[in-house]
Amino acid sequence: MRRIVPYMGRIDSRMRTGLIVGALAMFLALDVAFLVSLIGLPFTPFALGQAIIDVLPGSISIPLIETLEFWAKGLLVIGVIALFFVGGAIAGALAVSPRRSNAAVIAAVAAPWAIAVALGALVAGQRIDFGTSLTDGAVGVAVNALALAFLAPASLERSSVPAPDRRRVLLGGAGVAVLAAIGGLPLSGALASVGTQLGNIAQSARRLKEKASIPAADPAVDAISGVTARLTATENHYTVDTTLVKPRVDIAGWKLNIVGNVERPYSLTYDELLDLDAIEQVRTLECISNPIGGELMSTAIWTGVRMKDLLDRAAPKTNSYDVVLTSVDGYADSFPIAKAMEPDTFVAYLMNGRTLPVDHGYPVRCLVPNIYGMKNVKWLTQIKVETFDFKGYWQAQGWNDTAVINTNTRIDVPGRTVRWSGGAVPIAGVAYAGARGIKQVEISFDEGKTWQPTTLEPAAGPITWVRWVLQWTPPAAGTKTIWARATDGKGDVQTPVRREPYPDGSTGYAIVTLNVVKV
Repeated sequence: MRRIVPYMGRIDSRMRTGLIVGALAMFLALDVAFLVSLIGLPFTPFALGQAIIDVLPGSISIPLIETLEFWAKGLLVIGVIALFFVGGAIAGALAVSPRRSNAAVIAAVAAPWAIAVALGALVAGQRIDFGTSLTDGAVGVAVNALALAFLAPASLERSSVPAPDRRRVLLGGAGVAVLAAIGGLPLSGALASVGTQLGNIAQSARRLKEKASIPAADPAVDAISGVTARLTATENHYTVDTTLVKPRVDIAGWKLNIVGNVERPYSLTYDELLDLDAIEQVRTLECISNPIGGELMSTAIWTGVRMKDLLDRAAPKTNSYDVVLTSVDGYADSFPIAKAMEPDTFVAYLMNGRTLPVDHGYPVRCLVPNIYGMKNVKWLTQIKVETFDFKGYWQAQGWNDTAVINTNTRIDVPGRTVRWSGGAVPIAGVAYAGARGIKQVEISFDEGKTWQPTTLEPAAGPITWVRWVLQWTPPAAGTKTIWARATDGKGDVQTPVRREPYPDGSTGYAIVTLNVVKV
């Protein structure tokens, strides 16, 4: 028994070393795979994450979105990466074990990467490009095996498996993975598309027929610390997607197809689209999952082509009902054809005067007034006229199909603690009601018994948020509650009924509680 205990101690020590070595090897592999993804390949763990997103039923995904909001996707990524580290640690433990065969070690090294690529291809479908995912995954396997080849054999001394033999096996596995990575490159044009995108970054509208007329901002509002910018910088514009891997479009082969229940279906290349008469509009976009007071709302200047012009050329038939928009990754949503024919519905290819970034839908996306962002489809490749009411991805999860924006208000300033010297304190924020516009914003300090009107800044456009401000002198220090409500351009007052975003978008007054501290 005295002989067995030290031996078991050596095994436990070797196992712990293997787990650490395996996790370290996985860290190096993930690091290199991520760096490779920066040149246009999808990061392999995202393939697994995308598969999880696509198979989750609405009964699970919707509560997660409501609870975690925009953190949901980030936490999913962290969870997937953690699974890779677990797989790496197991592979390391097997690599230092003299009882495990070389085949088992190689299988353990490859398993996390192979499972992610396979599930991405089988479950995520169009959202994951198999060729580029295979290449990135094979790079990960190669680095993982290479790292273990030099880290693990040190723990095999005086075991029944010679360290050089295990190292040769791991190096051989790395070599096979490198060949697989090279073999995956011809299966996709992702690398070429990246170069094309970078080359197009300074693209502009060639035939701008309608330029946005933006009233001057109120300098008094701009001077308020913490107030929302009237126009959102591109890098600060919110994004919410059903995909973890942003589509990388090869613009040389991309076409916008106008098909379906039409007399004259046709396709446009990117250059042909840019040659059409263009319009420029300032537009606010809001996510249907945005809670009251939430940040999933932004405003930018967009340039593109009216959808009516595109559809008129195709000549929709009289029995047409819906227009279905499909992304290059397979995501689809729809709205009635009457909505598509409105003059403010258009296909945008510029954002804030520059080529549409990948995160916002390069090469083109749809902008449709008065409807939440989920129907403003990005990475657009097909506009299809249908004779029935098409239900898209989010409608299958139970979200509202018409998705008309609810009137809402947000209080941006002051913060939760107000250091008050006795003067006026600015209360400011934004209000939005889609194409209906904002007529009035009011503030209450007595839980809705009485209301005070605020001053509205001229809106940047007819379909944008409006910034508002009220100079308030607190009656005394202490805890104060502020309510805010808006009245839309039709005269309808924002409902006080508080409702979570699912399934029709959030409603209710904006309410904040302040602690006024006299200084």
